[in-house]
Amino acid sequence: MNINFLTINDGLIASFFDYLKREDMGKPAQPHLIVGGSGSGKTFLLRKLSVMIEERLGASLRPVSIEGKMLFSTDDIWRYCASCLQIHGGSAAFEDILSWQKEHSCRVVLLVDNMQYYFNRTEGSEHFSLRGKLNRPGAPVIMATSDKVLPAFTDYNAAFFDGFKISYIRPLEMSDVQAVVAQGTDMGRLEKLLSCLPRTPRSLLVVMGILSVSNDSRTDVALLRDWISPYCQARYDECVGQVQKILSALAQMEDGGTLQDIREMTGDDNGRLSPYLKLMADKGLVGKEAKVVRGGRYTIADPLLKLWLREGNL
Repeated sequence: MNINFLTINDGLIASFFDYLKREDMGKPAQPHLIVGGSGSGKTFLLRKLSVMIEERLGASLRPVSIEGKMLFSTDDIWRYCASCLQIHGGSAAFEDILSWQKEHSCRVVLLVDNMQYYFNRTEGSEHFSLRGKLNRPGAPVIMATSDKVLPAFTDYNAAFFDGFKISYIRPLEMSDVQAVVAQGTDMGRLEKLLSCLPRTPRSLLVVMGILSVSNDSRTDVALLRDWISPYCQARYDECVGQVQKILSALAQMEDGGTLQDIREMTGDDNGRLSPYLKLMADKGLVGKEAKVVRGGRYTIADPLLKLWLREGNL
């Protein structure tokens, strides 16, 4: 299996690297946020950027990689950074980092993966503390990733309202896929499998793995089902019985169904179905396509879950 992912997201990486090359050491830096879903390549992007900084800008910039899952406070950011720089001073880690930068004539670039964990776990006062320190002239540069745009980035009263320059990792197009997969790949089978998954590099790796061991298109979906089964089983088991009942009914409808369709399939009345459908829509389990006429069609939002349910995994 020969898949070259080095060119995916190269445009984003180049733009971040150009920004860092032009960064004025003595001024506050612009925080950057990279937004993309699970498997979209955010972690790979930060790792590649870290290598490029070390190899080409090592005399003036020092990359420090931090996993956001390990952050529970603003001070954690500075402690992890100080540890990576092998600073063993007192408790004022941020001031120690500034002193290290001055001593080495080198500015720190904080590459924080999964920054959403920090923002979800901390209060607004922590966010204001972080932004205040980042706004100081010569403070470390922060380039972070998140799986989504949080209210902490968009609410008018939030510390980071307009604080991040946000860049998005777009879903893969088939032209991207054709550029990185090996010649001779059965693109028809590949595209059929990829239609069941998010358009991400991770999904493409899964699909190519299936094609590498499957000699027949009839076994492709079965192998995909086996791969997604633990994820879908866990997600299904988290739902209450009535939600499971509605999901099971919707999975049998190729293009989704109206409230009447669901009522006929489940045997439940509108009063029992409507509150659960609203709950499912709020949680992103189902989507509703509104029509000009009264009502609309409900569909399972996650194509993986729909595939798993339709393949009889209950």
